[in-house]
Amino acid sequence: MKFNWGTGILIFLILFLTASAVFIIFAMRQDVNLVHKDYYEKGVDYTEQMNVNARSKPLADKVEPTVLEDFIQFYFKDSIASVIDSGKVYLYRPSDSKLDLIYELSVQNDICLIPVENLVKGRYIAKISWYTKGLKFEVEKSVNIR
Repeated sequence: MKFNWGTGILIFLILFLTASAVFIIFAMRQDVNLVHKDYYEKGVDYTEQMNVNARSKPLADKVEPTVLEDFIQFYFKDSIASVIDSGKVYLYRPSDSKLDLIYELSVQNDICLIPVENLVKGRYIAKISWYTKGLKFEVEKSVNIR
């Protein structure tokens, strides 16, 4: 068989299409971790979230997380805990959304304890949200589980 420019183009096209197919299969199998699964709904409520963030900004320094051996301890300064009606602690794992967990906010003696037994070692973002007299507050803190 004689190798001419037509054979070279045919070999190039076959290699190019094979490489493209391999890349497409690889890309389709990758896991995509979005910040939120309901991203559109979060965008619609963005104005409300801006109001919550503005209301919560002065309280950001009043919630302190501490990682203990068996628990994550959230300490609420200046008697914030006495005015909390209800709330949740959302532990968001930036690297894998399958490891996210939600706990009810139960504060006793200005302290909320979250067990670490279900958490994988690594970085979490703790979103502590609560309601006081019908107003929502939300504070984010970074927590490293060792």
